[in-house]
Amino acid sequence: MKLQKLGRALMLPIAVFPAAALLMGIGYALEESGMENLYFMAMILQKTGNVIISQMPMIFAIGVAYELSDDKSGLAACNGLLCFLIITSLLSVSNVSFLEDTLRFRVDEAFGNINNQFIGILSGLLAAFSYRRKHVSTNYLPADFRVLVYTSIFAMLCSIVLYIVWPLIFTLLISIGTMIKDMGPLGAGIYAFLNRLLVLLGLHHMLNSIFWFDVIGINDIGNYWAGTGIRGVTGMYQAGYYPIMMFGVVAMALAMYQCCFITRKKKMKPFFVSSAIASFLTGVTEPLEFSFMFLSPLLYVMHALLTGISVFMAASLQYIAGFSFSAGAIDFVLASSLPMAVKPYMLFVQGGLFFVIYYVLFRLMIKKFDLCTPGRENDQNEPFQEGSIAAEDLNEMAKVIIEGCGGAENIIAIHSCITRLHITLKDQDKFVFKRIRQNGAAGYLKTKEEIQIVYGAHVDAIMDVLKNYQL
Repeated sequence: MKLQKLGRALMLPIAVFPAAALLMGIGYALEESGMENLYFMAMILQKTGNVIISQMPMIFAIGVAYELSDDKSGLAACNGLLCFLIITSLLSVSNVSFLEDTLRFRVDEAFGNINNQFIGILSGLLAAFSYRRKHVSTNYLPADFRVLVYTSIFAMLCSIVLYIVWPLIFTLLISIGTMIKDMGPLGAGIYAFLNRLLVLLGLHHMLNSIFWFDVIGINDIGNYWAGTGIRGVTGMYQAGYYPIMMFGVVAMALAMYQCCFITRKKKMKPFFVSSAIASFLTGVTEPLEFSFMFLSPLLYVMHALLTGISVFMAASLQYIAGFSFSAGAIDFVLASSLPMAVKPYMLFVQGGLFFVIYYVLFRLMIKKFDLCTPGRENDQNEPFQEGSIAAEDLNEMAKVIIEGCGGAENIIAIHSCITRLHITLKDQDKFVFKRIRQNGAAGYLKTKEEIQIVYGAHVDAIMDVLKNYQL
């Protein structure tokens, strides 16, 4: 439940990222169109989107601290920012270089990406924890100042731990990269699997630098665009991402939307649509990934595994297309005509296959195991969704209620009262709340005489539809 609480907290900052990714993608497309009169607009769109995407870690720090504070405090949000600034400043390349013998490890590469999502989320958690110490009694410090002191101390202690641990992690990733460098397509698949797993910690940038740039001599992106690599090999650490980001993530968004509780579909639809479009056009997948990686780690591991399989397949079959920003449609158009491209159109065929795989597996697993994804959060204290509900949704809700009560033949009587449905059943053992909860029920109470299902202010509208079934 703690991971699920963090997952819900991430939804506040995540909501702004898909729109930012689209602004960047449109700006990028306008720039590449070659139309000089659109160049100024292209730069505005790119810079506007980039300032949001590039500050994703900082936005996480503020949003997580705010959402996890008990009273949604602005003070907690400010301290999230403070914590993030302290950690990233203390562990900046210039400070670490001053303290370290740079021959021991490559400081620029190890600490060059310390400004990442993991540090942002960690800062938010530390700030929220510090804010909760506000109520610890003391006669010496005002409460707000006490929070500031706690946040600063925790941030400094965290920096010390990361100063010790971060280089060890970087050295380990370099060793892994060197080990799988000569494994061919299998190594590419292993890399892609680890890449998605490390998104959680913000360490995928380190791993990417090993394979995409010239850290250990691979330089996959540079060689692809310069046409200086080996045709059929150069680009294999990139190509298999296209089927995932353009097709798999879109299918994932569709499956999760369709599995939303009925009462939350309307609220979640803009997020899923914008995330899917952003991923397809620009290859920015983090908004959707961060929305469920904490809510349902099992699904995220499956996503990482499928990404590894896709990159392995594309490398094995020599379907090659590189990218400069990420594996979205805009980059695909630009990269598929370069000399190093090999059968790039086949990546669309592979993408169609992965669309089906993602959709079927995600929908099946979410439903079968009742997994928590955006729009399916298990919060018994959350009231019924405000606003109107479409007639078709009410009809579907009525059907689910009847099924959850063991069928129409098991229902003796049913009526509504303020916020609850009161249902008398022939056999209460046939009642399955797990089924009913999926259409927005906030809870239930079972007595010897009846079962009361809590729906909130819309219970009368639900009851009107149930009457049509002549119960």
